[in-house]
Amino acid sequence: MKRAQVRYRRQPPSMSQTTLQLSPPWWLRAYLVVGALQGLAIGLTGLFRPAHVVGFPLATTPLNTRFVASFYLAGATGLTASALARRTIDTRIYVIGFTAVTALLLAATVWYWSTYTADGVPYPWVTSYVLEPLAGVAILARLRLWHAAMPGRHPMTWVYGTQAVVFGALGAVLAVAPGEAVKLWPWALTAVLARTYAAIFLAFALGAALAAHEARPLAVRPFALSSLVLVAAAAAVSLIHHARFDGGPATWVWAAGLAVGVAGLVVASAAALRPGCG
Repeated sequence: MKRAQVRYRRQPPSMSQTTLQLSPPWWLRAYLVVGALQGLAIGLTGLFRPAHVVGFPLATTPLNTRFVASFYLAGATGLTASALARRTIDTRIYVIGFTAVTALLLAATVWYWSTYTADGVPYPWVTSYVLEPLAGVAILARLRLWHAAMPGRHPMTWVYGTQAVVFGALGAVLAVAPGEAVKLWPWALTAVLARTYAAIFLAFALGAALAAHEARPLAVRPFALSSLVLVAAAAAVSLIHHARFDGGPATWVWAAGLAVGVAGLVVASAAALRPGCG
């Protein structure tokens, strides 16, 4: 019995155990911090000075600029929380989500190249969205962050599952049928913005799907905080620009969705922030 125990103890730990114990390397933190700074630049200037937003190449209305800024501020929140994580595995959801959103935004930029380059080629935008998804894939492969730290359902699975379905449906409609989405959207929208929004909704849907099956609270925390910031900021922007909404059924659905989203994500964020969870 003792020999069996000795042999068991000498067996190498599994990859999930090794990753769980591993602190994030400096280059992973740097990748996340750079992304967070980009997000803050667009998020803060877009929210407070939409006419002078930094880094976003599309000319649009203050409402749309502030809505885009809400996405970027949320992204900066999640990237910052991930950069501060003590374990590499706790960055997994945001590394995957950030890789996905940068790749999708690059696709949208190429699809609507003439619109994105109307005022000249936005080199910082294009360069970042070429390099960041490539770096993200390399990081995922190098650190083997393909699997959850603690796979399985948990008390907040229903919140993230609902978010994944709603955001995924919105993203799919905006991406596949932007013309119809523009007609149904509660405020004035263009096809290029529809597909730009689609990229971000789909990335958040992916993150929510991952969070729904990650039972380690610390691994979900960055995404929970990010999602709460997104919905809360979108609600604030909607109130500021309420006169721009059409007042039809889509407006009421939007308002109800934001209210339910804020409530659900407050609960989910509180669960992820609970002292002693890990």
